[in-house]
Amino acid sequence: MELKLGTQSIALLCGVLLLAGLAYADPAANAGPATTPTSPAANSHPNSSIASPTSQPTASGENDLTSLSLEDLMNVEVTSVSKKKESIAVAAAAVTVISQDDISRSGFGTIPDLLSLAPGVDVGRINAFTWAVGIRGLNDQYNSNLLVLQDGRSLYSSLFAGVYWDTVDYVLPDLDRIEVIRGPGATLWGANAVNGVINIISKDARDTQGLLVDSRASNDDSDLSVRYGGKLLDDTFYRVYIKAAYFNELDDSNGDNAGDDWHSLRGGFRIDNHPSEADTVTLQGDLGDNRINEPFDQPVPTPPFTTPTKFDRDDATGNLLSRWTHRVSDDSDFALQVYYDYLKVNSASTDSNQNTIDIDFHHRIKLDARNEVTWGLGYRLVNSLIKATPDLSGFPPTKNDNVFSAFVQDTITIQPDHWSFTIGSKFEHNDYNGYDVEPSGRLLWTPNKTNSIWGSVSEADRTPSRLSTDTVVQTSYESIPIGPATSLPAVNRLFGNPGQGAEKLIAYELGYRFQPLKSLSFDIAAFYNQYQDKQSIVAGAPIFGPEIVVPLYYGNLASGHTYGGEISSTLSVTQDWRLVGSYSLVEAKFSANDPTDAGSAPTNMAQIRSNLDITRHVQFNAAVYYVSSVGEFHVPGYISTDLNLAWNPRKDLQCSIGVLNLFDDHHPEYGTDAIEGVASETPRTVYVQMSYKF
Repeated sequence: MELKLGTQSIALLCGVLLLAGLAYADPAANAGPATTPTSPAANSHPNSSIASPTSQPTASGENDLTSLSLEDLMNVEVTSVSKKKESIAVAAAAVTVISQDDISRSGFGTIPDLLSLAPGVDVGRINAFTWAVGIRGLNDQYNSNLLVLQDGRSLYSSLFAGVYWDTVDYVLPDLDRIEVIRGPGATLWGANAVNGVINIISKDARDTQGLLVDSRASNDDSDLSVRYGGKLLDDTFYRVYIKAAYFNELDDSNGDNAGDDWHSLRGGFRIDNHPSEADTVTLQGDLGDNRINEPFDQPVPTPPFTTPTKFDRDDATGNLLSRWTHRVSDDSDFALQVYYDYLKVNSASTDSNQNTIDIDFHHRIKLDARNEVTWGLGYRLVNSLIKATPDLSGFPPTKNDNVFSAFVQDTITIQPDHWSFTIGSKFEHNDYNGYDVEPSGRLLWTPNKTNSIWGSVSEADRTPSRLSTDTVVQTSYESIPIGPATSLPAVNRLFGNPGQGAEKLIAYELGYRFQPLKSLSFDIAAFYNQYQDKQSIVAGAPIFGPEIVVPLYYGNLASGHTYGGEISSTLSVTQDWRLVGSYSLVEAKFSANDPTDAGSAPTNMAQIRSNLDITRHVQFNAAVYYVSSVGEFHVPGYISTDLNLAWNPRKDLQCSIGVLNLFDDHHPEYGTDAIEGVASETPRTVYVQMSYKF
């Protein structure tokens, strides 16, 4: 009954917010100028060719990459760094934008795989339905150090401290961009934005009008998307979509079928109302369901202590979001967002439901010529239900978790067009470890029109999860010696720690963007991360009873550091040929209490991508990716070569054929030591794609 009332309440609240926006935004009273104002960040550096774009890509993402100059690319706007529109060239953070052009040229068919286009992002496909995604090291199946957003809605599960990537999907041509921040973002986004923030942003409904049919077929995956967009009123646009996908089973390391095939079905809508230049009101929602054949090694008390099993897994999602943004003046704007999110995971190891209600408000105001303040308030309620299974027990079935938050950030102009300093902090209270304060300071220097240098010091916290505080997990069986030639089976049992505290990160970053030639640009970032109170697992003395139990306990006894950096470059060889390359390095050292963190991600990654427009209607795209070995999980390094040829016979039709992993029929990307299920290997994939707009 509580869930039903909560769903009705949030739906009503979203509707009220939509009506309030329509009522407030009276066209006559609030009509703005005829053109959209330039972003404050761009205005703050009017003499810089890096910061002042001569042209912008369209909101719909129709411009292809080769039609934009390097100045245009450096001035693509981002919103995830400061919760306001600003040019990427003057963003005081290591940020990458994966554009719609990047998406269409890559040949990738899933959002997790698309993230590998950004430097410093480690994407390891574990099996047909599971990915490990990490930034700057510390990667695992459920990455607790990475905050993932979709249109401002958090996809982070507080039950298991991570993201279920099989539930993250959309009609790919309707994505506007993916913003990837390497480094902490906790001052604005709160706890768990430790190593990075990923914000997946879809297009405004007015930029997706008409009928779209998008399809893909390969030996690995197939999907079909149908979207229709239209007008409700002259200033109100909508789209509805449905997407079905099927993923074939992969092979394991022995070349046998892993039996991990799955299919998904999702659909949704988006409505955008633009009653004036000053207002936008958005209402959107999605429903999704995944049916997965999940291979699983079930723990048993007799040698070899596991038995291969199959589980009919069911993951389901649903959400409803409403957002109202209003520009009071060129010096002030605000946004109010409310959403409800539902996540169900019925897997071999857990049967859980999570319901989230989130309210967020933020306001930007320019106090004077030197101070621009952004502040906000937020509240989140997470209602979770976990059902006991043979491997998971010892918790209250239902629990409500509350998070109250506030943040304030001031951007101080020290010297116009050259020096600025941003200082701020997030203040949170949650039911696990009480109060968290997550401050940061960022300094930006633009000495001239082709150089931009920034540095930052920030703190970010990772809060405990229900798994690590409430539950008892029967992880595995093993044989322990009890005499010179005698051993008995024992069960490893992991006990939650209600007193577990938050993990803490102090991060130091330095970045440099420069454009030595009109056709060449570089983006360099270096970091040093100091981790304290990291989650650890400590074994206790065996407990002898009806069965022998080896107790394992969660704690905060680990610490360590990582350091490294990323360098990326873009070269316009000709007007029709562009090369994009990057290299990233991560070195890690952690205490003996948590040694797996040191080797959970590759030390070196590199890529080079070539985008060539052979003619007006034909594109040839190629990419080579290098990922070094992951020592802790015994995953060898690999090189993947991708090729595709795209043909655009008319503006509304695109066809492409390509191959991923051309020179290797299959390879592992992540190890079995750190996952719940069974790992399989990523295959060579030959695919065809077609996208047609009616």
